[in-house]
Amino acid sequence: MSRRSGLALLLVAAAAPAGADTIDATSTTLLAGHADERDGRTYTVVPAYEMVSLLASDLQVPYVDDLRIQLSGWGMAAFGTPGDNQDNCKFANASLGDNACVSGDLDLGYIEGKLAHRRITVRIGRQFITGGAARMTQMDGLDAEVKLYRGLGLQAYGGVPVTPRFSTSRGDALAGGRLFYRQSVTTEAGASAIYVLGQGVAAREDAALDARWSPIRQLTFTGYWLYSLYEMRTAEGTAAITAQPWRIFDITAEFRRVAPDLFLPRNSILSVFAQETRDEAGVWFSVTPRPRVRLYGDYHLVLDDSGTGHQGGVKASIGTGNQGTVGAETRVVHLPDKGYLEGRVYGIQRLGDKISVTLDVDGLLLERALNGQDWSLTATATVGWDFSPGWHAVLTAMGDVDPFVNGRLEAMAKLVYNYSTRFHEVKSAATPDGKPGSEVKQ
Repeated sequence: MSRRSGLALLLVAAAAPAGADTIDATSTTLLAGHADERDGRTYTVVPAYEMVSLLASDLQVPYVDDLRIQLSGWGMAAFGTPGDNQDNCKFANASLGDNACVSGDLDLGYIEGKLAHRRITVRIGRQFITGGAARMTQMDGLDAEVKLYRGLGLQAYGGVPVTPRFSTSRGDALAGGRLFYRQSVTTEAGASAIYVLGQGVAAREDAALDARWSPIRQLTFTGYWLYSLYEMRTAEGTAAITAQPWRIFDITAEFRRVAPDLFLPRNSILSVFAQETRDEAGVWFSVTPRPRVRLYGDYHLVLDDSGTGHQGGVKASIGTGNQGTVGAETRVVHLPDKGYLEGRVYGIQRLGDKISVTLDVDGLLLERALNGQDWSLTATATVGWDFSPGWHAVLTAMGDVDPFVNGRLEAMAKLVYNYSTRFHEVKSAATPDGKPGSEVKQ
């Protein structure tokens, strides 16, 4: 766990009250072992994962309503041959020896409460800021939202951007806010801005407008515009109309412009090599003619730095009624510098309560040959066996031919242990002797 993760967890733990009316906790343990063929050698890989979450709600604190604590994190211990862990331990938190290392991170860790008769909502700790110029930003800090008048509100936040495990730095400090009007769950509009500082310079400096309007249940209009204040050009713009003329049919017409280079921090060297603009306009739809039948499709015109092209595809899936699904899809992509035709069929079938079988065949026909070959084919088959509670054995075979591999056949066996538990406690009324009672479920 990183220092920032530990600090966020410490803040939450220190501020937590002694008791809670409702506590929900989950823990999942996953132990998997398999042989990995790499570099002409066979490596033994045995990772063990632990995923935990905790939600304490209905906490009783004077002058604070709806107080709750949310924690979510993971840990991993990797065991195997020394050669296998030389790379896997590179980003680990600690090493347990020549052939074992541990790692982990905190995804969420915050306290949230409402003040002033629920007109002010405050959240402190590790959290995600979503919507407007923030897009989806994870940070350690403070987020506050104030209801000003009826549907009019103001959000302000600030803190330190979170750098996920195995990732590069997201910055050193950030601040932002959003002024919004929320008429209902389906109708809202807002104006926002965010500033991110990284390595002493502005990594992000954006402003945004967003709106969602649903005059009737079957029709929704959405729009979003993100503008880079530093580059003085649009980073992202979308406009869409979604309609449901019939219960079984949904259709969306949309236009989207993105600047891929502005999705990267300005201090990232990769932003120099990214495209400056990419426009897409088209439709997508979904149809459910019968309960177990789903159809999907989309078609878009594409305009980017290389020229004009188009892409589209259709997909169908059918439930067999005996714990199985079969499906097929095809996709066409034609751009000035590349293009392909893809076809795929797949199936999933349960054989009783303990055995499952999957089959997937995917083929590509390239418009331009690579290494003298213009096609590829990949086939995968998997058999899973739940032979004991918590224990799962998997055998996977894969064969493929592509421009980079003349022919390859691989098989892999996994032995997985997956254990989950849930703890639930709710405080009840006092017992006859005057002591508080509780109900515990596990």
